[in-house]
Amino acid sequence: MGGRRSNGEGSVSYDKRRGTYRARVTIGYDLDEEKGKCKQKTKDIGSFKTKGEASRALAEYLKYPLNIQMKDMTFAQLYEKWADDYIAEHESYKYRIKAAYKYCSSIYNKKMRDISILDMKNCINKGYTTYVNGERKGQKQYASPETKTGIKYLFNHMFEYAVEARIVEHNYAREFSLDTKVFKEIQKGRKEKNPFSEEELIKLWKSVEFVPFADMIIYACYSGWRPRELLKIEIKDVDLENGFITGGMKTESGEERIVPIHSAVTDIVKKYYDDAIEIHSQYLFNDSSKKKGRSGLSYEQYAVRFNNVMNALKFERKFTPHCTRHTFISNAKARGVGMNEYILKRIVGHKIKDITENVYTHRDLSELKEEIELIKKPDLD
Repeated sequence: MGGRRSNGEGSVSYDKRRGTYRARVTIGYDLDEEKGKCKQKTKDIGSFKTKGEASRALAEYLKYPLNIQMKDMTFAQLYEKWADDYIAEHESYKYRIKAAYKYCSSIYNKKMRDISILDMKNCINKGYTTYVNGERKGQKQYASPETKTGIKYLFNHMFEYAVEARIVEHNYAREFSLDTKVFKEIQKGRKEKNPFSEEELIKLWKSVEFVPFADMIIYACYSGWRPRELLKIEIKDVDLENGFITGGMKTESGEERIVPIHSAVTDIVKKYYDDAIEIHSQYLFNDSSKKKGRSGLSYEQYAVRFNNVMNALKFERKFTPHCTRHTFISNAKARGVGMNEYILKRIVGHKIKDITENVYTHRDLSELKEEIELIKKPDLD
């Protein structure tokens, strides 16, 4: 028994062996050169209990022809197909995307066309990874407010790609927003980014010899890099002879900027540089004692090491990796230092609105070095 339709509209047929109705469509033709005839190539949309269900599925397909070859693609399969190409064009989002994906394990094996808004919200609010190090090893780690925005970002762009590839009909990720509490928590966290005081910096300096990665934190306090910029510094961008590093990300003002190496942290940079050369890493900052740390550090890996330092030194106040950037800027603006405002903006990658300074003034390396040296290393005696 079959459902005869006009050419190009597919067909519905009865499968006697399975007792189901099969809907199929034409996806092309193969030429038989010997017989001079074309053979129809078909693809099943699916099997259904009733003829009516099969007809409706076929009609829905004809209305919006999904990619038959990819219609059953799972979330994990699509991620593998999409992620590398997207990251290649949006390198600064690499770690954000990879971190967000880890919280979506509940839908890894779910077909893209079956993923609902509730599924996505469940990943955002209840998805978790597992701590692999430290006192909390083996415990669940739920998404932070910042990570929740990353998961939403991942859904938005994966479903956008799925629509373009005709895997799904609609981008349901764009149909909902994050809870306002998420943004309030992020804003609260930003307000709590304290700069290190002079006493706390002295404590950091004195711990360099016995607390791993305390020196990396000190370097960050004397350079002003954003944490993710710090982790992306490659050894090819480090000029030890002339005393500067090229790097940056996030904004046009932040990319490919020159940051002088402060004389107080030159030895720290050289130590990490030599270590990177020895272990054949392209990145400046690594953890050569760990297999997963020998090709650079992710933000999550750095955050763990940062928190280990904070815990070892028993600071009373709460600090985050972003506090090093706040420390640099605060010290640069401190009374008695007064770093040139425009040079400070060039070093930290902030936009310069003054047209004369931004377009017509060209600062050379010596000026940048002179200004950064206004920040003094505290007396450790």
